[in-house]
Amino acid sequence: MRVNFCLAILALIPLAEYLNPSSALAAEPQPPQGFKAIFNGKDLAGWYGNNPHNGANLTGDKKAADLAQQRLDFPKNWTVENGELVNDGHGPYATTEEEFGDIDLLIEYKTVPKADSGIYLRGTPQVQIWDWNQVFDPKAPTRRPHLGSGGLFNNTPWTAGRDPLVLADRPFGEWNQFKITQIGSRTWVWLNDHLVVDGAVMENFWDRSKPLPAKGPIMLQTHGGEIRWRNIFVHEIEPAEAQRRLAAADTDTKTRLARALTLHASFDHGLDADFARGDKACYVVEGTNLVPAKPNDDVRLSADAGRFGQGLHFTRKNNLRPTYKDGGVLGYNDKNWSTTVSTWIRLNPDLDLEPGYCDPVQIVGDDLKKGFIFLEWSKDETPRFFRYAIRPLFHIWNPNNVQWADIPFEKRPMVQVAKAPFSREEWTHVVFTLENVNDKSKPQAGQLFINGVRQGAIENWDLSFAWDPSRVLLVLGAAYVGHMDDLTVFDRALSVDEVQLLYGLKSGAGELAKIAAE
Repeated sequence: MRVNFCLAILALIPLAEYLNPSSALAAEPQPPQGFKAIFNGKDLAGWYGNNPHNGANLTGDKKAADLAQQRLDFPKNWTVENGELVNDGHGPYATTEEEFGDIDLLIEYKTVPKADSGIYLRGTPQVQIWDWNQVFDPKAPTRRPHLGSGGLFNNTPWTAGRDPLVLADRPFGEWNQFKITQIGSRTWVWLNDHLVVDGAVMENFWDRSKPLPAKGPIMLQTHGGEIRWRNIFVHEIEPAEAQRRLAAADTDTKTRLARALTLHASFDHGLDADFARGDKACYVVEGTNLVPAKPNDDVRLSADAGRFGQGLHFTRKNNLRPTYKDGGVLGYNDKNWSTTVSTWIRLNPDLDLEPGYCDPVQIVGDDLKKGFIFLEWSKDETPRFFRYAIRPLFHIWNPNNVQWADIPFEKRPMVQVAKAPFSREEWTHVVFTLENVNDKSKPQAGQLFINGVRQGAIENWDLSFAWDPSRVLLVLGAAYVGHMDDLTVFDRALSVDEVQLLYGLKSGAGELAKIAAE
């Protein structure tokens, strides 16, 4: 589970008080200090019915009539029982008369199989509630209920916050507790004390070109099955408090990234890494030996030519390939292996690369048939495809023993990008992740990101390797011609929001290395 800044944000909440079952039966719910109850546990006062989708395309008298009818329909589907706000799975959404801006929201819910629901913040969908027992349907790849509740379902697919970070739902029949913090457009969600959304920007569903409105109602969605709500408490966040929290949240996220950092090579002082959990030295392979790497005319250290200072310049296709030992850097093992590799690249692939495949980054072991991971530009196409590939044991990805180029694109374990935004003028940020390699009990995957945007994933493959851990290497510049800077490795698969933060670091990953070294 991720470390979160729950203590910083919600330290004022006595957990025992919040979870006290007796409050569900009390005529007057007792909110924690600093909070107020927005459901009185007795009746529907302060709430009305409104499904905003019904009237989204209505105007004038028709819109007013629709809203009036939904107010009349509200008590037909919503009742109060034993201090609980109950919906029968139908009707308009329960909507607060009061509008809210920056808030902490505490709320408990209990629902039934085959239902789903959600919480609209500022009248905008939504913090999602799923029947998480649903089986993933690959024909609807962006609908992922099996990952659990709490994600910002109406965000653009594959962006930060869209899916929850962990599955935290309790079994049906048990109460679930949300803690939701919204400051500006940024949203944090804890489900049953697990952080499931970490400061992601909540998109404005009604107009994605604009941020969320400054204020709006809280809405409890109904959709297909009974749902019960209780202990609904709000703390309104003042501007000064909001600024403090945002600063603390950003610091906390950077600290988590720094704790996951295993290697950072800025190339400002040479080829050796500035920070590493293992060996900092950069090597080249000579025969069966690793010897210290030294720059030459083919692989230069170019002053003030990097993304963040000095950088690497591969001037032509050659055999000098800067290499770093694993030994705590990549963390390869035969049980469960996850890692992330990040770097910045500058080139025009169609003008700068020589004929043949080009791999700017590879992860290799003692035998390519036991596993091979690489970024590559394709061999013959114009424009060249950019790819991320995870080739596990040879018989898994190539049972018919044919050439890589002869396997149809869709049957290769890779992500392919047709027109990646590489150029001589601008730096491009590339990140790839590996998750649960060698662990068949968990979903195995790899993802590719370019400039903070997810390009695709390698999923539904048996990612089994058989490397000798002592011979695993991170290799740069195989047939690569262009610039490279700020090589960074982490000990786990980063989330979308973490990749976006990494992409946005003003001084590069050196910021994280300084924290990690403290």
